[in-house]
Amino acid sequence: MDEKKDSILKQVHDEDLEDFRKYLLLVRRYSERTALSYAYDIAAFLLYLQAEKKDKKDVRKEDIRTYLLSLTVEEKSKATIKRHVASLRHFYRYLYRYKGLEDNPFETIATPRRGLRLPSFLSHEEIRALLKGTAARKDFLALRDLALLELLFASGLRVAEVRTLQRSDLHLKERYVRVRGKGDKEREVPFTPKAGRALEDYLLHLRPQLQRKGSTEEALFLSRRGSRLTERGIEALVENAARKASFTLRIHPHMLRHTFATELLNNGLDLRVLQELMGHESINTTSIYTHVTYEDLRKTYENCFPDPMRKEERKMQKAVIFDFNGTMFFDEDKHILSWKRFAKDKFGVLLGDEDFVDHVHGHSNDSILRFLTGRSFSPSEVLALAKEKEESYQRLCEEDRENLHLVPGLEAFLDRLRKEHVPVAICTASMKPNVDWYRKTFHLDRWFTEDRIIYDDGTLTKGKPDPMIYERAIQALKVKGEDCLVFEDALSGILSAKAAKAGMVVEIDDPRRRDKPPVESLVDLVLPDFRRIPERILEFLEIE
Repeated sequence: MDEKKDSILKQVHDEDLEDFRKYLLLVRRYSERTALSYAYDIAAFLLYLQAEKKDKKDVRKEDIRTYLLSLTVEEKSKATIKRHVASLRHFYRYLYRYKGLEDNPFETIATPRRGLRLPSFLSHEEIRALLKGTAARKDFLALRDLALLELLFASGLRVAEVRTLQRSDLHLKERYVRVRGKGDKEREVPFTPKAGRALEDYLLHLRPQLQRKGSTEEALFLSRRGSRLTERGIEALVENAARKASFTLRIHPHMLRHTFATELLNNGLDLRVLQELMGHESINTTSIYTHVTYEDLRKTYENCFPDPMRKEERKMQKAVIFDFNGTMFFDEDKHILSWKRFAKDKFGVLLGDEDFVDHVHGHSNDSILRFLTGRSFSPSEVLALAKEKEESYQRLCEEDRENLHLVPGLEAFLDRLRKEHVPVAICTASMKPNVDWYRKTFHLDRWFTEDRIIYDDGTLTKGKPDPMIYERAIQALKVKGEDCLVFEDALSGILSAKAAKAGMVVEIDDPRRRDKPPVESLVDLVLPDFRRIPERILEFLEIE
């Protein structure tokens, strides 16, 4: 940690902050580095409160906004401000749950949207040039550097994961390495025969020379002095290896991790499998790599520059699939409020806005209940709890009759699709009681037959972002996935549609939405509503 952060932490002596750090380390099993990062953000805020002569338990929204403004004035990046808010929201949630705080003032504080940062990666030719140049070296440390580079590229490990590898974690015969990732979670990651040969050469011919006489050091990769490589040492090793191999690009270890992910996706690996290999807690993190795959580039090219012969040659019927909540009906405020009330009243859990992106929007009731409680429920329990929550949601909707209508332009668009004989379906994570309410309230039978409204009927064992629900809709429509246009609003739904190989995915972006994730790079188009249907959509549907 740098001197400035260390200085801030030393100035703050707060018992609750110390307890929170222990909670992160011992209960949540966060790494020491992550816990320190949280502590720094919180300590900076506590120092600000000291200067303003305010107690942390008397903070109001106005105080928070003033603090965030001060960070902006200091020219902190949006990413930094977003991290500060997340840390403080977590801290105050802890105070609410365990320290008797009456309210969490950070729950409704919106965070600045981060621009999508595209991962830097090496092309197939560039990674070959780097490895080939390293293999040609004759200096003392060449075997170690080649083994490390080959393993980074073949396994996608983080720097911290490579640093903690022990000799016993490496299984050369079976070609896999046991890795301890974030949260001290273990996973087994395979590597290529080429990486295996490089590792074997290093272990046989160089590592014994690096290890000091009498040393019991079990680290897989050793420094010139025979000690375990540090994270900064690995970063410097990669930079120096590139320079020694006459590689002109400046690289860092994470670029090899990005290259690993991109290479696998380009060769057709399933996103869920990549999530496991990368050690990502959420598939949303893994999804950032989908924008660089060849398949996405090809689809984008064909949509922007279509072959005029395709329309004449195509024999298959085109179809349209709609998500419901947030796509056909803008109900985010009521959706969020009803879940927050239900979670707090039923389980004493305070849901934060950030929880909705990863754990609520597009997810089944069963999945959400497991997230809230950490345990499984029987189908009858899920049905009873979901009914209780949905009754609260429906009351909120009916109390606001003025806004109880389909998204602007949708009725006219559905009428046009019906006129053009384009089959349509709905995919929603809701259960039957809520679906019946939708059908009655919005008169959906005008456009959708019962067998083409796909919902959580108890047999939907995998919710979004798994493709199961969209695959069922595609089957009900009797078309190919590539001939389907999907309208979605949630990241989990977009990933689900893409995994089902939908030919076009369009995001409906309610301008009022508070927790919208950056998904523009994952979809073909973004629309605010259905009032103006772009030509690209009409061309895809072959509508004049």
